[in-house]
Amino acid sequence: MSAPPRRALTGVALSAVLAAGAIVPAVIATAHNGEDHSLDASQDLFDKVPLVTEGLADPFELDIADDGRVIYVQRTGEIKVINQETLAVTTALDFDYGLEHLTQSDGLLGLALDNDFTENGWLYLQYSDKTVPEMHVSRFTMGADGTIDLASEARLFSYQIWRGEGRANSHMAGSLAMGPDGNLYIATGDNTDPFEQSGFTPIDERPGRRAWDAQGTSGNTNDLRGKVLRITPQDDGTYTIPEGNLFAPGTEKTRPEIYGMGFRNAFRITIDPETNAVLVGDYGPDARVANPARGPEGMVEYIRMTEPANHGWPYCHGDNQPYVDYDYATGESGALFDCDNLVNDSPNNTGLTELPPAVAPQIAYGYGESAEWPELEVGGAAPMAGPVYRYDPEVDAIGQFPESYDGKWFVYEYARNYFKTLTVDEESNTITAIEPFMASNDPEVDSFLAPFDAEFGPDGSLYVIEFGRGRGAGRGSSNEGAGIYRIDYAAEGRRPVAEISSDVDSGHAPLTVSFSSAGSHSPDGHEITYEWDFENDGVVDSTEANPTHTYAENGSFDARLTVTDSEGNTGVTVAAITVGNTRPEVAFEHPQEGGFAELADTIDYVVDVNDAEDGSSADGAINCEDVTVEAQLGHDEHAHPLDNYSGCEGALFLDPADHGVGQNVYPVLSASYLDQGEGDAPALGGQDIIQLQVRDKEAEFQHADASGVEVVTRDGARGGQLVTSIDDGDYIGYGPVNLQGIEALTLGVLPGAYDGQIDVRTGSPDGPLLGSVRVLPADGGAVTPHIEISDAPADTTTLYLVFSSDEQPADATEGILELDWLIFDGRGVANGVAPVVDVTVTDGDGDLEFVFDGSATVPDGREMVSLEWDFGDGTRASGAQATHTYERAGSYTARLIAIDSEGTRDWTSFVVIPTIPGGGGDDDGDTAGIPITATVPELGDNGEGALTMSVADFGEVVDLGRALNSGDR
Repeated sequence: MSAPPRRALTGVALSAVLAAGAIVPAVIATAHNGEDHSLDASQDLFDKVPLVTEGLADPFELDIADDGRVIYVQRTGEIKVINQETLAVTTALDFDYGLEHLTQSDGLLGLALDNDFTENGWLYLQYSDKTVPEMHVSRFTMGADGTIDLASEARLFSYQIWRGEGRANSHMAGSLAMGPDGNLYIATGDNTDPFEQSGFTPIDERPGRRAWDAQGTSGNTNDLRGKVLRITPQDDGTYTIPEGNLFAPGTEKTRPEIYGMGFRNAFRITIDPETNAVLVGDYGPDARVANPARGPEGMVEYIRMTEPANHGWPYCHGDNQPYVDYDYATGESGALFDCDNLVNDSPNNTGLTELPPAVAPQIAYGYGESAEWPELEVGGAAPMAGPVYRYDPEVDAIGQFPESYDGKWFVYEYARNYFKTLTVDEESNTITAIEPFMASNDPEVDSFLAPFDAEFGPDGSLYVIEFGRGRGAGRGSSNEGAGIYRIDYAAEGRRPVAEISSDVDSGHAPLTVSFSSAGSHSPDGHEITYEWDFENDGVVDSTEANPTHTYAENGSFDARLTVTDSEGNTGVTVAAITVGNTRPEVAFEHPQEGGFAELADTIDYVVDVNDAEDGSSADGAINCEDVTVEAQLGHDEHAHPLDNYSGCEGALFLDPADHGVGQNVYPVLSASYLDQGEGDAPALGGQDIIQLQVRDKEAEFQHADASGVEVVTRDGARGGQLVTSIDDGDYIGYGPVNLQGIEALTLGVLPGAYDGQIDVRTGSPDGPLLGSVRVLPADGGAVTPHIEISDAPADTTTLYLVFSSDEQPADATEGILELDWLIFDGRGVANGVAPVVDVTVTDGDGDLEFVFDGSATVPDGREMVSLEWDFGDGTRASGAQATHTYERAGSYTARLIAIDSEGTRDWTSFVVIPTIPGGGGDDDGDTAGIPITATVPELGDNGEGALTMSVADFGEVVDLGRALNSGDR
């Protein structure tokens, strides 16, 4: 084949727009075989050139034609084409998926250009059928006019999926890649619901639970899901099986298309154009800590396949760490699976019983720091297998990557926002070094934000999709901050950065637009000049930095800014201006950004839409069936699509979507509206995206601001991590937060060596005080002080916990406390469709023992599933009645949690204060967590005073002077 090989990839997350710029990569290699693998060009400079930075709705995969056109697909169903000369974007084909087709990860997922695309116009797509639960892999033909006729489809094959069965369609993979030998590689997900296993392996063999059993897909030799497939497309629209796949044609209970099996969600695959190695990034389950009864912590993998193999899922994962043969019917744990002798005896298996042995990946890592590969950093784990660069001396392009990168495998992390280059020992098929690529010099700034796909073009430049925030659910929705970029080597100096903003982007003629070039600059400090072409017709209309232009006629225009530095280097960007129609305004009236709701709660939503031409939702002129609301599960820095709704108001259910203990999960809601257009002016979309907070929260997540504290992994911490190194004057800000419907806050605290106080404030570390709690020093378990919340601000804010201590010395080596969790009492923004819990508490035998009795009623049509006591000291018990003895005196906030058959849970919290008769707070530190509550008399004009309060339970005098200083009354 004459063209260079093609590849493909997929992913999800938060992002922001970056214009063309240059960044110096901090290339600090770590040698894993005693050699120095630092690149010779340690100060190589690269330009990040924006191609598209607006209007992207789930951009999923791209490829680059020999003539420079960038072709990409969006999950919403569009195949788009970018002209790199004009930066114009056209639509080649639109599958026009409706809301019902775009839940979870359905849609248009994969794209690869044929190696002879320039001559034959052939491209390959992997996409969801609209009517039947199937995925199709098909060839289409792009005509000379850049469009694709649906009738040109040559369907290679289809395969069944479990659409509509649980959340099975969350894992669909979808990536396509063309090898240099003309073979087409297809990645498929395990198509198994990942949310009901507490972060471990889905092997639920109960009747009716096939969509929760990956043994019927990934571990099934007779099923195409959870695989990397390899076929050879033929000119007549059929395909043949190349030699050397995992199973020879005709082998009983197998599919000959399978090249690799045992994948969970091989989201991105690429092919090395020189060695034909298959490069895979496979996602893992979400358990943050191992459980001897279930299996290892969740791991993700980078895999370099040079021969067909089984990679173990759902029996083994990571560095071939086995899972436990857990019985979902009985809740009993069996033996560990034998990764070398795997047996699939699931009733959902239609393939071989004895499977090939599991092959370990080249790299496996989890949420924490990898002992072997610390260069991979920490955080959410979302691996993407990018391309291998092969230098071509025949290419005459100024942006071509230099020869020093030849053979480097480019991988990227869409949750950790980086690219890395891997050095491969091809003989041993091992990774010998990992180096950063285009790493920012500022640790607070990411060079890449949610990188989602990457390909080298025939020009030797790297093309990248950044996914952005939100999802493209309905027409009019888009991913906030998504972009498509070209990364050029700055061989003759870095390009200047061109950035455009304007006061309006739509309206009616005559439309006056004030443009700004703010942010445009030369990264090398050169002087820059400006050329504006307001209609992108090749005519320079202004050379001012911030001009104003009036569009006299209706139409769609791409305002183009070219910035030129004193060395003659240029940077270009465009902004779309629509004249003749006005973009609608969309906003959630309820809930508010930062409101609180648990997963499995129901939320009553109201969306306001205002459109200059169509009218408003308030006056009834908007057709509310055209308003789309999407519920998403935020997870670390990305979001999983869940359910779509239509209407200006309604009730939506937040699917519980269990990720296991200690996960950073939270609800995300998106509302969008695509207007009706006006005359020849195109329709325009408006969108609002809000993030909510869960009420039962790990302290280590959602830090909007912090000073002095540290998040560490700790055995025994509720979610495997906690906040430590808390000293006098430190603080944490959680946000966004809206305290509507919140009545109280409980803190999970591990007391330290010194007396401490926690102030709860809003807006800033010295903002209005909501309440305070004192934590006495202790050596032992958790205490759970309780703070009533009243007079909270109505607006969305940042909630600060500010820590202080009068006793901690300036040179102290021990902190005043550690923070493990936060629990917010009250329904928040959720409605009342939830269990209602009642509790009584009586004294037991002894001052530290209590007897708990509880009950709950559930909403009509639901059943009670469980009652669980959380005693506030880190211990729990199940059932309606419980007796518990506390190990020490203190203040504990206990609660009874009820869960119904829909997964909805609620609780009643109550303060328990076990005491030691005659024991004071200074008795070996046994008292801790005394809530500060008092009625404060009016103080004098100077606003100063002191108040003491006797706490009878402890015989302790609490000095509240600190709580009454300036502004705190």
